[in-house]
Amino acid sequence: MIGAFTKPKRRTRLVWAGVIYILVILAVGLAAGSRPNNLLVWVFSFLLAAMVVSGFVSGFMMMSIRAIRIEPRRGRVGEPLLVRYEIANMSRFIPAYDLRVDEWTKASRRGWSMRGRARTSAVQTPSLEVAGPAWVLHIGPRERLHGEAVFRPKRRGLVRLGEFEVSTKFPFGLMRKVLRFHQVGEVLIHPEIVALRTELLAKVTSGGFGGHRLSSEAGGFDDFFGVREYRPGDSIRSIAWKRLAGTGKLATIERSRSVPPRLRVLVDLRVATANLRTVDAEDARELEERAIVLAASFIALADRLGYEYALSIAGFDVAPVSLRKGHFHREKLMSALAALDLDAPRTKGNGFAASDERATVVVVHPDRAELAVASVDAWHFTARQLDSLREGAPLTEVRA
Repeated sequence: MIGAFTKPKRRTRLVWAGVIYILVILAVGLAAGSRPNNLLVWVFSFLLAAMVVSGFVSGFMMMSIRAIRIEPRRGRVGEPLLVRYEIANMSRFIPAYDLRVDEWTKASRRGWSMRGRARTSAVQTPSLEVAGPAWVLHIGPRERLHGEAVFRPKRRGLVRLGEFEVSTKFPFGLMRKVLRFHQVGEVLIHPEIVALRTELLAKVTSGGFGGHRLSSEAGGFDDFFGVREYRPGDSIRSIAWKRLAGTGKLATIERSRSVPPRLRVLVDLRVATANLRTVDAEDARELEERAIVLAASFIALADRLGYEYALSIAGFDVAPVSLRKGHFHREKLMSALAALDLDAPRTKGNGFAASDERATVVVVHPDRAELAVASVDAWHFTARQLDSLREGAPLTEVRA
């Protein structure tokens, strides 16, 4: 797999230790030239030879190094993001030492600030802050090792990865030999999840369409549902003995099953960023981002409590998702929130599909609650309430 990639570009960079070392060589060389003696000549020759040997050893060692990036499929704001690199030493005899892997950009070599694809360049630029670069101490001949770099995502959205560098300062730390590999990759950064009050969903779903209820179909272990003819394989505990005594025929008691609460989260983004109503020098774009974080936190809480949940987005041409639960359903909704382009034109639809689903509707607004976007039974929250809805904060809400 390594051999399928093109050879990297090679670079040599001086480090501060190398610059100081060169200045020392020049000073000793001037002294040896002005007052030649054996000691100064030998010292000058030794320093110059060490510089040459350092460049030769590190350069020859890096000739056989190849690497690829193994990108994660997704990340999340506020959580560490691990990016793995597979490094291979193709040499038969020469080992490699002190290899460091860094993502490379022209803007800054210390951090990441990457844009999405050209066709979605208007998407808000996410950034990844370097928490720990990948580093490999030793890789022997014909060996392959993995190094992991840790990043902290700062913004949600699509991050496009480009070139990365494998470098070393071995053996003396006087210069850095660099191999630059070109490999395009993408990572979708999901919005941050805030720990909301556990009793929040119980409060909004109690007594409404989305609360606990019994299913209209049999198959559970709760209340009595009906009696049917006995089938081979039915448990002996479910046999209707009184029916057997009266008719002489075996019958089975069926029980109803409870349905978990249902929740549909609606993010109201119909108003463009520039037209939002802000106060006290608020950042309108930040209000929209906080609304997305609040919606993601509602979904995460519903998933943790075993609810069936769904997502609708008003203001964008995004198809509403049906009510389900489970890990893959949650990741699908989080990806939909992460991919929102807040610079795209807005639509006027409310994001609901034509259906008769029985679910509690929670509407999240960036600035102020617009009650007409949902039914009169919906619950409305704004991005400004995010801090008050956190675990441990006093509970407040806006009710339609």
